[in-house]
Amino acid sequence: MHAMIELTEADAQVEHRYREPATELGILAYQAAWDAGFRAEAEVLTQAFAPLAPHIEHVGTTAIAGSAARPIIDVLIGLDHPRAAEALLEGLRVHGYRIGETSNFGTRLLVRWQRGLPTHHVHIVEYLGSIWRRTLLFRDVLRIDARLAREYEWLRRRFAGLHPANRVAYARAKATFINSIVSQAH
Repeated sequence: MHAMIELTEADAQVEHRYREPATELGILAYQAAWDAGFRAEAEVLTQAFAPLAPHIEHVGTTAIAGSAARPIIDVLIGLDHPRAAEALLEGLRVHGYRIGETSNFGTRLLVRWQRGLPTHHVHIVEYLGSIWRRTLLFRDVLRIDARLAREYEWLRRRFAGLHPANRVAYARAKATFINSIVSQAH
């Protein structure tokens, strides 16, 4: 197993950053529909961000075939100038998006809602910047190495059980594993 962090009581008390209702961080068995959901959303986002020539990738655990995941599709949008996206964000509200503050990646976050639940997290980053490269590297390592993908799934289930409604503590708990994999892959 890779290095893990122990969560403290302070982690459990961290406030929610996204102003989403406190819902449990349920992890579901892999669903092939996640890939189709990404492709459909990528079309919407390609049109919305067309003036900025976006590069769009399916990331997160819904992008790992066979891996259980939270049923929220993570989308990474790479732009040459991410701040230029600000002028286009308001137009996404018609598609059910709420404009968040920052993601776990430290980037602009958009959250799409349907029937009262978040369905997509869109992360806007600098194309070919460090976050773009690290995110795709981690995804690709898990796609190639089934053992690591299973280990990561086990950790996520454990952390979701420990912090069923605290997304910040859940993200912090995963960070050590992610950083370890990315460091080893370089």
